Amino acid sequence: MSGGSFVLHDELLRLQQEDENNYYIPNEVAIQGKTKGELTRYLYDITDRIEVASDNISDPLVFDKIRSFLKNFQHLAREIAAKLMDSLLSAFRAEIKATSDDLDNNEKDTFVGHRQSLEHYGFLVHWILIVSEQSSSLSSVVATSSSTKPKKGKSRATEVTDWTAQKTKAFDLIARLLEIKISKIWTLTPERQTFISLFTKPAFQLFEDPATSKSHSKEIKYRAFRILGLCIKYYGYMFAAQTTIMQDLQYWEHSAEPMAELLKYLVEQQDYTQLADEILREISNKEFKDVSSKEVKDSPNAKTFAAFLIKLTDLSPKTVLKNLGLLIHQLGSESYTMRMAIIEALGGLIIELARQMDDNPSQKEQINGFFDILEERMLDPIAFVRSKVLQTYLRILELKIKFPKRRYALSVLAVRHLQDKSSIVRKYAIRVLTKLTMTHPFSMYGGELDLESWQAKLDKIKEEIASVTSEDDIPPTIAIAPITLIDKQERGELDKNEQGDEVTAKHTTNDQDSDVEMDEVDKEGDNNNDNDMKDTNNEEKEQQQQNKSETNSSSQASLQQQQPKLTVISPEKMQQLTLMKTFHNDAVKFILQLHTAMPLICQLLSSKSKPEVLEAMELLVTAHEYKVKLASEGIRKMLHLIWTKDTSDEGKGVKMKLLECYRKLYFDPDARLNQRDNINTIARNLIQLTFNTTLAELTSLEQLLSTVMAEDILGDVVIEKLWNVYGFTGGNIPKEQRRGAIIILGMLAKARTEIVNEKVDTLLRIGLGPLGKADLSLARYTCIALQRLAGSKTPEKGRSAHAGIRLPMTHPVFNRLKDMTELPSQEMEWFSMTEQAINAIYMLGEHPDVLCAEIIRDKTIKVFGGDRSRSETPLSSPDDTNSNNTGTQMEIDYDMSLSQQVLPYPQNPIHQSAMELSQLLFMVGHVALKQIVHLEIIEAAWKKKKTKSDADNKKKENTKDKDNNNASNDNSNNNNNNTSMDDELEQVGGTAEDDIGDTITHIREREVLFGPNSLLARYGPLLTEICTRNKVYTDRTLQVMATLALGKFMCVSSDFCEKNLQLLFTILEKSKDATIRSNIVIALGDMAVCFNTLIDENISFLYNRLGDDNNIVKKNAVMVLTHLILNGMVKVKGQISEMAKCLEDPDQRIADLAKLFFTELATKDNAIYNNLPDIISNLTSCEPKVDEEIFRRIMRFVFSFEFAEKEKQAENVVDKLCQRFTNTEDERIWRDIAFCLSLLPFKSERSVRKLLEGLPSYQDKLHIESVHKSFQEIILKQVNLNLKPHWMN
Repeated sequence: MSGGSFVLHDELLRLQQEDENNYYIPNEVAIQGKTKGELTRYLYDITDRIEVASDNISDPLVFDKIRSFLKNFQHLAREIAAKLMDSLLSAFRAEIKATSDDLDNNEKDTFVGHRQSLEHYGFLVHWILIVSEQSSSLSSVVATSSSTKPKKGKSRATEVTDWTAQKTKAFDLIARLLEIKISKIWTLTPERQTFISLFTKPAFQLFEDPATSKSHSKEIKYRAFRILGLCIKYYGYMFAAQTTIMQDLQYWEHSAEPMAELLKYLVEQQDYTQLADEILREISNKEFKDVSSKEVKDSPNAKTFAAFLIKLTDLSPKTVLKNLGLLIHQLGSESYTMRMAIIEALGGLIIELARQMDDNPSQKEQINGFFDILEERMLDPIAFVRSKVLQTYLRILELKIKFPKRRYALSVLAVRHLQDKSSIVRKYAIRVLTKLTMTHPFSMYGGELDLESWQAKLDKIKEEIASVTSEDDIPPTIAIAPITLIDKQERGELDKNEQGDEVTAKHTTNDQDSDVEMDEVDKEGDNNNDNDMKDTNNEEKEQQQQNKSETNSSSQASLQQQQPKLTVISPEKMQQLTLMKTFHNDAVKFILQLHTAMPLICQLLSSKSKPEVLEAMELLVTAHEYKVKLASEGIRKMLHLIWTKDTSDEGKGVKMKLLECYRKLYFDPDARLNQRDNINTIARNLIQLTFNTTLAELTSLEQLLSTVMAEDILGDVVIEKLWNVYGFTGGNIPKEQRRGAIIILGMLAKARTEIVNEKVDTLLRIGLGPLGKADLSLARYTCIALQRLAGSKTPEKGRSAHAGIRLPMTHPVFNRLKDMTELPSQEMEWFSMTEQAINAIYMLGEHPDVLCAEIIRDKTIKVFGGDRSRSETPLSSPDDTNSNNTGTQMEIDYDMSLSQQVLPYPQNPIHQSAMELSQLLFMVGHVALKQIVHLEIIEAAWKKKKTKSDADNKKKENTKDKDNNNASNDNSNNNNNNTSMDDELEQVGGTAEDDIGDTITHIREREVLFGPNSLLARYGPLLTEICTRNKVYTDRTLQVMATLALGKFMCVSSDFCEKNLQLLFTILEKSKDATIRSNIVIALGDMAVCFNTLIDENISFLYNRLGDDNNIVKKNAVMVLTHLILNGMVKVKGQISEMAKCLEDPDQRIADLAKLFFTELATKDNAIYNNLPDIISNLTSCEPKVDEEIFRRIMRFVFSFEFAEKEKQAENVVDKLCQRFTNTEDERIWRDIAFCLSLLPFKSERSVRKLLEGLPSYQDKLHIESVHKSFQEIILKQVNLNLKPHWMN
């Protein structure tokens, strides 16, 4: 092939269209199969020719030999390929230099030759860049696929693919070529464009391959950008580049970033903005579809275009800002991805404009316009878009410029979207509030956000503004008046108060005197009012006429007397006060928004979304650090998260975050304080955690501190400091502090018993000594701390009772506990203290029943016996003025004596103190309950001892068998006899464990409450008597304690329970005392655990309490039923609809408990599915009927558990609901059933078919608007799921 026969366009087209193996080379040289030496000789020949004269490339033999090498490039060794590329690029450099020199000298005769040579070189360089890029891509794919199995030869494969140096040289030479005036050589545009395309395609190819695009160095990218920039700017390549960029963005998701970088390079380095403008204009005109819900074939790739816009905004915000007027139309795009991109771009532009903020009003107007758009997009129907707006605001909040007006608007938006239906939006709304709090501009007084403090400062500034005036506001004629009046006051010449009163009456708007002055005025006004009441109407009329006839001089005097109330200040000072007022007002408004958010944040702590919970915790900690008062309530509620199940990473994350928050708030030392102050601070923080807490919060705090102790976060010095606070006797300290110290110590001792072991004497001296007797709460918590001496139960298999460490009954602790129970007291706190004292006795004593029996005997003698004079006043009398509650008579609401068998008891009660009898009954009931636990411990100990004894005997027998193996056969008969005896013993021993259980059961059932020698048996009839004769024993405390003790007795023996069960149910139904009803509800729950059959038969009494008027009774009923049902102790029956009603209870806590119940019930197999018909039936037919809107909210919650996911279940539910249409004529029930049908998912054709089969049952009801609307919603679901029945097509 001669040099003149080479046509660049045709060769380039052939190279692109044909396969490399089929590419025809006229003078092709065989490369494959040649040795390295032979290939080297070929290269030397080529090098010699083109280095001597670069135009020798046009020689067909040389050109074809090089093409032969490139055709087999993948089979070349690296050394050969590198030498080939170096030789070719060296000759290319020489040709470029020669061409440049001839162009400078205008040697037109050489232009044709240079053109031929450059076309040959350009073609070869183009081919080299293409095959080297393909080689790199292929090697990268191979390396990625084998990355899991690294081999020794992998480094060599990686080395082969590295052509960076050669590519860099090639791109540099191409850029050098493009910088010279090659338009003089290629005068025709098509030919020049063909030559330019030799270099633009390899440049774009760098960014098209996802395997290698990110691995290219910045130097390679920069050189590719340079080539493309030169071609676009100087050689008319813009339209082709625009087409290529749009195609890359359409088909290559990874191309967004490099394309944005290319446009940035053109704008900044080449000062060429036209291409960027055209691309943004074309993007703005594109129609992006929502590919998530529709099948779109030729829609643009919204994801890549969105990433491109975001990256371009970061790199060249001015370019995007210039074209924003066109791009903003994409906010109406169907694709939410594009809307998100525009929102993020707006945020980037706000940040860019804010950093370059000046006094340009148009720039401020632009920023405000962008903020308006962001606020508007918070109403977007797609949650991802709303969350993107909040993420954008998070970036803006990082700026030093605060945008005070927009910050308040953002806080309102964030608080509003705390109730968003999407958890991701709520999460970012919480994060925005956290960021707003951390970056707030109100740092004038240390940055704290205490509402009361800021409000007080604002009120003070308002008062100051009201009491001053500026010089500009004073009329010239009276400007001297204030000075004259002040001088007169100083000289004592104004003594008449009447004129002052008159002026005050006429000009009330200027009253800004001090509090003391106002008090004096009020006193004088009162005296004057007393005198004025004696005046007649005529005198009032005369006074009015006198006021009307006053001259101008008297009016001036009044004005002069009014004027001293205003202090004259400069206009600058007035402006400063006005700005301070605005500043403080903004701070108060922002703090009020945080206060509005806090209750919502507390609710979100119980969210199912764990990231949301973590964000809520972070906000509460931040707000607490900034002294937002309502945050402390959230900090307390956070404690309950310690019970989060850590079966997943999210659960562990919540517990770890909780520990981190409390460590940060209460346990970590402050670097600004010394060690001693830090110890005092930590101890104070721990004690304050116990102030004003509920029992649930204390339980959660105990679990938290146990975890803290396990991680050894608190040092021994802090514990010692707590003991010092508890044992301090050198002066008076608040009772709450001493109580808090022992509460914390008791909690810490649960994890580490040594904390209490070493301080028993202190506990007896303080908590069970004079201080404890004076403060029964302190004694109570001391008893709890003493219980830690028994140690904690180690996790073992089964649920056996924990015996713990036992002390001899002669130990001093038991004498002190006995003294505390015998302490004369009329306080209700005595009962709590005695309960814990008895608990401590049973946990620590070897024979606790002996001591408790002695305590009960002493108390009984004190109540019924002794030399005390008997009063003729019955127990219902309130004469005992020293008692706090014994004088309270219970309202007589029922008479149990008529419904019970006549008992041989007097009609008047035994004449003793009602409070002491209440204390006795309480002790008897609690001892009975603890005796059951004690019997279980004895049973477990005996069984454990028996198991250990059997194991020891078995070892001994095995040893004997080994010794007897060497015995003579003469003793075989004796051995047989021994073996038979052992078998008989084993049979007897095998039943010993069962005998132990039977014995304990007999003691519990027949001995404790019915045995002739049982002390507790004496009190059963007494309890029944008091509970029955409630009109005789009318003291409220006595009735409460008697009912409580009766319930505890009934947990001991099934016989006693069955005998008194109807009595208890009657009290539950008829008593008007909420405490009694609440105690009975809890007692019934315990009885259901002990005697399942008895309670299961009468469970309706428990369900009835779900409709109790008292919220506490209702809450306890929900909790008890939840426990019984979820643990399988009672069967779920039709009354579960009563629990469903609680979902919409006005008390939020009851509603939350009901939701928790159904959430847990849904985890059990088909539990909701099986009971759904009963729930719907009872809710629709109950009287009075449930409000329709409430019914719908209940059903939405119940159907949200997707219990009808299986086709068969969904089909059955549809069938049963359709049948209900024919069983009633009530239009309301029709509406309810249709609504329930609309809540089903209808994800399968079978359920839709079943609905169509039921058409005859509801077709005559479709004229009702609500029913018709429900069926329309069902049809809409089928359309969205593409499950159209044949009749809908």
